[in-house]
Amino acid sequence: MTLNDVVATSEEAVILNSDSTVNVNGGDFKTTGTKSCFVNNSANLTIDKGITTVGTFVSEGASCIDNSWGQVRINGGSFTTDAGIAVENRGGLRLNGGTVEAPNGIAIDISGESGDVQLNGGTIRNSVTGVRVADAGDSEIDLKAVTFENNTDDISLGNDQQINIKKSFVGTAKIRVDDPARGRQITTDNEDLSYQNKLKLFSMNSGYIIGYKRDANGVEYRYLADANGNIVNAVNAKATADLGAGEQELDTATVVPENTTVTVTANLPEGAEGAEGAEFLGWSAVRADGIALNLGDDPTAHFEMPGCNVTVEALYQGGNGDIDNPSGGGSSDVVAGIAAVALTGAAVWGIYETGTGIYRVLNMPDVPMPSNRAGLATLIWEKAGCPEPQTVKSFSDIDDADLHLRQAASWMEEQGLMDDVKENEFRPYRYVTKLQTCLVWDKAKEKSLIS
Repeated sequence: MTLNDVVATSEEAVILNSDSTVNVNGGDFKTTGTKSCFVNNSANLTIDKGITTVGTFVSEGASCIDNSWGQVRINGGSFTTDAGIAVENRGGLRLNGGTVEAPNGIAIDISGESGDVQLNGGTIRNSVTGVRVADAGDSEIDLKAVTFENNTDDISLGNDQQINIKKSFVGTAKIRVDDPARGRQITTDNEDLSYQNKLKLFSMNSGYIIGYKRDANGVEYRYLADANGNIVNAVNAKATADLGAGEQELDTATVVPENTTVTVTANLPEGAEGAEGAEFLGWSAVRADGIALNLGDDPTAHFEMPGCNVTVEALYQGGNGDIDNPSGGGSSDVVAGIAAVALTGAAVWGIYETGTGIYRVLNMPDVPMPSNRAGLATLIWEKAGCPEPQTVKSFSDIDDADLHLRQAASWMEEQGLMDDVKENEFRPYRYVTKLQTCLVWDKAKEKSLIS
């Protein structure tokens, strides 16, 4: 049966479809009793736009579609109910277009192991819950390109339920689960090209964020991670930890809960400038709260995550490239000689220490050695008399309330003494060596900025 632009109002179901095929093209359906507009039992139902109407389907006190063991394809139209569920699905469902909304409940409810669901398009909006998945068993539920608008929760997952979110999904989704726990898996295992880390998923469970896991075999998925933590910034090293989904590599977007064991491994990237022939010397570990973090001299080390950010850098000597130099170089023979010692690898670490020590005795008497970029910037700026920079920048990693450091960093950049590590980032807690401090000090003297 095919219905084109039909108008119908009924206290009973407008269409009761069993073991047959019905095509609805547009129209205006409304039920005012306790029955759905469409009751589909072991049958095929397809809903498209009509010739003269888009298709409006409203049910009062009941769902718009009640599908049991059938196949429903929604290609257009709008579905609205004041009841608890707009589309009640216990079978196969294809949402390819149209809009679905349930201001008092669930737009699309998927329960029971009775078919697969593909959310390929359309808009789910103005609902308490956009999509609810519960007791779906082995049914496949794919989210491909639906748009979520103004829902309290876009996706709600029952105990142990997961959803397969494809790389074609480019919107945002707010997800709530019935059984939140650290490591609780949200999306199904996926062996496609790495994309899930780019999905914009937000946890609606208090105390959790949606983390990302990708194992050595390329299998990736999203899971619940503790929201109360800080980050580890590993330089020339790899940092890993078990955040509830097994051991995984950390990046600067990964939140690590306090007291979690973090493992760092020296890892100068192959092919990096200066990597060939470089020899591991030790660790520089800087806590944001200024408390020392001793990792020893082994190229693999462990520490318990504190309640603040941590920057860990693997230090090397030798190699065939230049060392990290925040100042752009220096001019004095002493500084040049120190740099040559560090670059050739022909001298041991003790000679490097001796060289920097000689320079400090000659040029920096009683000047304390800073341990990070923030300390270096404020040291030089204060020695110059705290001059006002032309523009006080807002750095993404410096608190706007810390005017003293922002002024120092802005002035150092304007004078060409230090540069952004990345655009709009200063990396204030990144480690600086004694040689780097000597080079910046020397350049500031050369520019007559300090005496």
